[in-house]
Amino acid sequence: MKPFYFVILLLLIYSCSNSNSENTNLETIDTISTDLTGALNLFPLALNPDFTSVSKVNLADGALVGIVNFSSEIRVYPYSFIVHNEVVNDEFQGVKYAISYCPITKSSLAFSRSETFRASGYLYKDNLAPWDEKTESIWSQMLIKAIQGEKSNTRFNTIPVVETTWKTVKEYFPNAKVVSSEIFSSKEEPSGGDSTNSENAPSSNELVYGILDDFNNIRIFKYSNFSNDSTINLTIQGQKYIVYGNSSKHIINAFKVENFEDYTVIEDEFPFVLKQINGIKYDVLGRGTNGVSLEKPKYAYVAIWSAWLEFYDNFTFQ
Repeated sequence: MKPFYFVILLLLIYSCSNSNSENTNLETIDTISTDLTGALNLFPLALNPDFTSVSKVNLADGALVGIVNFSSEIRVYPYSFIVHNEVVNDEFQGVKYAISYCPITKSSLAFSRSETFRASGYLYKDNLAPWDEKTESIWSQMLIKAIQGEKSNTRFNTIPVVETTWKTVKEYFPNAKVVSSEIFSSKEEPSGGDSTNSENAPSSNELVYGILDDFNNIRIFKYSNFSNDSTINLTIQGQKYIVYGNSSKHIINAFKVENFEDYTVIEDEFPFVLKQINGIKYDVLGRGTNGVSLEKPKYAYVAIWSAWLEFYDNFTFQ
């Protein structure tokens, strides 16, 4: 009789195990359907796009762009060029990265990558939800991490994006390289629903710059906080930052420093904005005249205020 009871016990354990596994999968599906809107409908792939010179690009002076700086090369991504893909996979000297732009939240983020990314077609709280080809995980741009799949809760390793206008690029970075407007791998228009329509952005659409700490506390900076060539000093988790802004040029950037007293604001020499006590000057991208760049915050980007409110709770206004 003992072997018989042993077999029955094994069957019961197996049945319970299968039941628990199925419940877990159902909960995961429910989470996806609750938190994500839209459907998996991958946007056209943008991979290793071509670049052109500033002089060959015709954009309105007020057009917003994202700048990714590699010290020896400045790359400019006009949002109107990348909006149809929303995610562009690029590479510089063996460093693979992606830059993303969400037209609803008007947020841009760049991050290093080992996978190829595309806009998934889903939205999470009206924000772009990238999809990676390797694990098929779904990520949240504004949360800066994966929210579904194998990579869940994995953080992006970000690369700073400096937002400004095309006029600022033309006048102060004429040797930059500009991504070509022809970046589609497919000539089909993206069919990701409302995520491609900037007219659906919330009415509370003031752009603000936010710096996040490791606990999702946010320091918010308005462009109106900055007169021409002005700075704000702050300390986050023991780290000192000098935040520079210029409202007329629509630009804000933050730099890690050891001591506030070692730096002074440079007036009327833009793009140079800071001078160190040893005479080294730094431009608004953080590049020093000695060839060394100042570090930036780990997590910082621009988005409309209503989008920040959707994702986070703990704000400090400057």
